[in-house]
Amino acid sequence: MAEQTLGNFYNSCDSSHRELYSVLIREWEELGLAWSFSDRAIALGSNSVTKDEVLTFFRLQPGESFYPAVITIDTDAWRGWLGQEEADIFLRDIRAIPGLQHKQRENIFSIIDAGHLSGPTQQQLRDLIKRFGFRSPELTAR
Repeated sequence: MAEQTLGNFYNSCDSSHRELYSVLIREWEELGLAWSFSDRAIALGSNSVTKDEVLTFFRLQPGESFYPAVITIDTDAWRGWLGQEEADIFLRDIRAIPGLQHKQRENIFSIIDAGHLSGPTQQQLRDLIKRFGFRSPELTAR
């Protein structure tokens, strides 16, 4: 993206992901949390309570050519910020959502084509992300 704008980001998404990502961003903002552009993606994050840094919890990425749209999580970073147990609980809960496709490659956990999931499955995913976002300031203050 030459000039990164939310409109340009949404234009790079198919209609299903445009809708899902716009809802995720709005819900993240409603929690008082930050998002930003990050290398052709949107990073949903939070300011660290204890350090002067921004923590990126999720990267919303549009699909390109033969690559599906993904929501990625850097599991090593999560374990460093939240501890092994909290990170593993979240990943377990994500994996338990019926119909959700995911893969793990090294330290990157990817939720694949979330915009193409059924409405109830998308809602479960959004609820889990929103619950995490609500708890994130408490979790990163440890």
